[in-house]
Amino acid sequence: MEAFRTAGFARLGSDGPHTLVIHAEGDWARSIEAGAHVFFTKLMRQATARGLTTRVVSAGGATSQLLLGQEHVHVMVGGAPGYGPNRLHAAPGHLWGFWYLDEVGSGAHSSIRFARFSADEVDGEKAEYFFNGVTGYMLRENVSKRPQPARDASLPDPAAAVVFCQLIERTGDRLHHLTTEQMVRVAATTAGSRRVYVKPHPDTPRALRRGLEDMAAGYRNVVVSDASVHDLAGASDVVVTQNSSAGFEALMQKKCVVTCGKSDFWHATLTPKTEDDLRDALLQGRETMATFPFEKYLYWHLNRMCLEPEKPDFAARAWARIRDKAML
Repeated sequence: MEAFRTAGFARLGSDGPHTLVIHAEGDWARSIEAGAHVFFTKLMRQATARGLTTRVVSAGGATSQLLLGQEHVHVMVGGAPGYGPNRLHAAPGHLWGFWYLDEVGSGAHSSIRFARFSADEVDGEKAEYFFNGVTGYMLRENVSKRPQPARDASLPDPAAAVVFCQLIERTGDRLHHLTTEQMVRVAATTAGSRRVYVKPHPDTPRALRRGLEDMAAGYRNVVVSDASVHDLAGASDVVVTQNSSAGFEALMQKKCVVTCGKSDFWHATLTPKTEDDLRDALLQGRETMATFPFEKYLYWHLNRMCLEPEKPDFAARAWARIRDKAML
């Protein structure tokens, strides 16, 4: 904690008009205070260097609600998306090591979903260097947002598709166009005799997983697998999901990704809203996306739209977003 005291960190005490308040949900507050995230450590030190006091509070609590009504700079960690004065949202990005610092939210709620991607405006050489560096490391070291089983090149058969399942159908927000059942059924029937892999979300409750396995058992060509997302994507012609980060990770292998829900990386995917659309995407997706500039897209999304705390320019770029938002 001493590092935070010298960096101007304060959890208690008066808050003047120049305070960076981090509203952290759940266990985030404790881990931020413990210095577990380079993102917040560097962000708070930069704020202190710019004359702001820094403070961490539990999101949704009485103190958090009180401070949100005051003219501080607010960084929301977790919780619902939403635009607000002097307010930004921080969260890990789709690839490990990259973060959102966004004025609307993260993931499908981030402002990236509304941004325009133009490959012509992205430097090809820089994009290729970035892409090779990031993807080479992530794939070689089997790095994902969630721990994965060891890489295994001996998956039984190449597949027509893999379906990466999520749990968003159980939340109050309607982000999906098609359900898990629809994705699995259409993929299985469209693939003919070819294999279709289905990977359950790691947080899937046991009863829900049994239901998924029972559904898969109704198709001879469907296999439920817990193999690494990188192996499953590599073995499959098409990757199907709603808006999972596993789908974004498949872009590192230049796969045709089909997102059956709202996502902030739809620029690089096909987005069916009906079963017929999904069937067309499964049949024609590889050809449709064959010339897509994957290198430029990952560079644009990760390097331009997100932030990388390990980079030397992180603090300056993060501060620029805070300054522009809060008009400091």
